[in-house]
Amino acid sequence: MLTENALTEASIRSIFEYERSRASALFTHWEHPFSALSFNRAKRAYGHAHADGRIVLSNTFVGTSATADLEDTIRHELAHLIAGIRFKHGPRWQQVAQSLGARPRASGRSESSELQEKMSDAPFTLIAVMRDGEARTMRKVFRRARRYLDYRYGKRGQRYHIKGEFIERFEYLDHRQ
Repeated sequence: MLTENALTEASIRSIFEYERSRASALFTHWEHPFSALSFNRAKRAYGHAHADGRIVLSNTFVGTSATADLEDTIRHELAHLIAGIRFKHGPRWQQVAQSLGARPRASGRSESSELQEKMSDAPFTLIAVMRDGEARTMRKVFRRARRYLDYRYGKRGQRYHIKGEFIERFEYLDHRQ
């Protein structure tokens, strides 16, 4: 049952059109002109921009009240179309994303407990082990990323931190066992 503030596909399309018109007013040249909006069942990422101008949003948003995360995802994907897919999350993309009001980072991370609940069937949990040995749960994920598997504190200058406290290593809890 949908709550009063729950997002629907129609409300998502409306929010998308508003954000697209804002982006068009700010940027007259788009590397990949927008062509279509569609939805998928993806749970690894909330959105994806394609070089042919399509943007695909995850229907994970439907039924939630995660409007702020939806707006951020839309801005994120629009920034890819404007800056150019080939620039990935580099400086050019970051500049466009910031101009649109998006948090310039990779997608799939949410502060919304509703969206996190929809991710609850993910088979792994990423754990950050701090220098003092404390293990902190980061988030549920669908795959183990090499950047965390290969990470060691100080190796090749890599130093992730949480509020200034450096992470010694990362581990994954496997929920499939």
